[in-house]
Amino acid sequence: PDMVVVAKALSGGFVPVGAVLMRDDICSSVYTSAEKAFVHASTFGENTLAMRAGLATLSVLEDERLGSKAQALGKRLRDGLTVAGSEFEMVREVRGVGMMCGIEFQAPRSTALRLLFSGFAKAHPGLFGQICVSTLFNDSHILTQMAGNNYMVLKLLPPLIATESQIDQVIDGFKNLFETIQHSKKRFWGRGMKIGSDLLGLT
Repeated sequence: PDMVVVAKALSGGFVPVGAVLMRDDICSSVYTSAEKAFVHASTFGENTLAMRAGLATLSVLEDERLGSKAQALGKRLRDGLTVAGSEFEMVREVRGVGMMCGIEFQAPRSTALRLLFSGFAKAHPGLFGQICVSTLFNDSHILTQMAGNNYMVLKLLPPLIATESQIDQVIDGFKNLFETIQHSKKRFWGRGMKIGSDLLGLT
């Protein structure tokens, strides 16, 4: 890309800081002289604490090679989730880049699950995803989120400092989720009844 805007993780989420990254030729054309450089400045920018936090984060990223580790751990995560969901009829696809991962579900084929899923989907299309989020958090202490443009996709963004054992714990947590949906219908969908009641204001 010509330009990339980054923030949030640039300070580990502790200090508000952002940066604009661009190719050398673009930077040279924008900042062609000292006079023009001031056109692209801010009197409220370059906070000393924020800059130090950003530099410290960049040092950790480079020194600990978190980028290359993210590629390896991300593959471990996606491969593990793919295997875990391979025998589960509602897992459509596991995809992602680096440590960013998306788990896409689909409507079930079996009659019993299809009836339950359809009933909750009529109440709200995002209810199934919210039950998954709640189950992962309460049973396995895994924080996920539904994708804003597709209620059937769960977003998973582990920190770059995650270890192999922690990634394996996440995979185990999803295995538990898949098994709960498939074999513990009363517990999974019962949780959905509570969430649905709260959502519809029935409690």
